[in-house]
Order: sequence, then C-alpha cells, then structure tokens
Amino acid sequence: MTVEQDARQVSVKVALAGAADTGKLAILKAIAARFGYATVREHPVGSMRVHRVEWTEPQTLPDGRFLNVAIHSLTGTVEYNAAEELLLRSAAGIVFVVDVDPAKFQVTWDSLMRLADNTRRNGYDLHSVALAIQYHRADLYPDFDAARLDARLGVPPGVVPRFVSSSRQPDAEGLAFDSVLARIKAALQPAEAA
Repeated sequence: MTVEQDARQVSVKVALAGAADTGKLAILKAIAARFGYATVREHPVGSMRVHRVEWTEPQTLPDGRFLNVAIHSLTGTVEYNAAEELLLRSAAGIVFVVDVDPAKFQVTWDSLMRLADNTRRNGYDLHSVALAIQYHRADLYPDFDAARLDARLGVPPGVVPRFVSSSRQPDAEGLAFDSVLARIKAALQPAEAA
C-alpha cells in the first residue's frame, strides 16, 4: 500500500478501474454525493477523461492524523496502457467495476488482465492492495449470477470482497468503496491499536 503521510495527515489514493463504459463515472458521482462538499473534477486527456474526487475524512485516525482521500477514474476509450498504469500508480486501494452484461465479458477479462499487469508494473500486486469488485448494472440482467461470474473471472469465493449494484443505485450504499477504505484505514492503524 502506498500512502503519503506526515505527522499530521495521511493521503491515500483509490483507483476506480474497469473497462470503458462500465458506469465508473456514475459510481464516482454517487460516492461524491455522500460527501456533500466533495465534487467530481474532470480533466480531458486526449479522447478520455480523468475524473477525481477528493475530501478529508471527518473523523481522525486513532493516532489523531487526518485522512485525505482521493478517488481517480478514467472514462472513454483508453488508447494507451500508460494511462491505466498511471491511474494505478501509488494506489492504496482499487475498486474494479464490472458491467455484468454477458456481451461485455471479453472486455472485462481484458481489463482485469491489464489491471494485474499494471499493478505489477507499479511494484505491487492485487494481493497487496485493498481491492473490491463491484458488479454493476445487475438490474438490467435478471439472469445475472454473481457466483457464476466470479468463477468465469477466476475470483476465488471469499477472497476478494465483491458487491452488486444496479443502474439506479450505482454506489450500492458505498459497499465496494467503503470496503476498500475500511481496509486502508485498518492498515494505517498502529500495531497496538489494531
């Protein structure tokens, strides 16, 4: 886990990753809406957009430091792998978003393989970072079975937290993101407080 810290504050980055057109921007906006003062900022980079939202957690960590959180995501067609590699650089957590449309399985698989490669290029792997999977838009596919998609993606049961959201409720009460943030906070606690 990579964090920037000093005696008074800790800053962490969470990447919202996944294939293009999986609903990441809607999820990011829903997360930002839970923090009334947080707004989604957009920056164009070629044909894609970098979106981010940042805030300081209202409660300090057990040791009294403030926690600054930044979530970054890419939308649009990612023409160069370097963009996704930069998205993951210094990330303390990742929410991997999957559109459950069966027709999008191959792009999801390709995106998952790129995610694994890019984390390795950044000096860590998917086991060393707070990770959650968010199966999105499940309401549009009544036959969706999360366990079956886990098996197709090679996600072992109970190893990676995964959550299901709908197109109407993209943040699903923040379960995927909150799971990642809770793991980051737990890792930041001093050994005697954990």
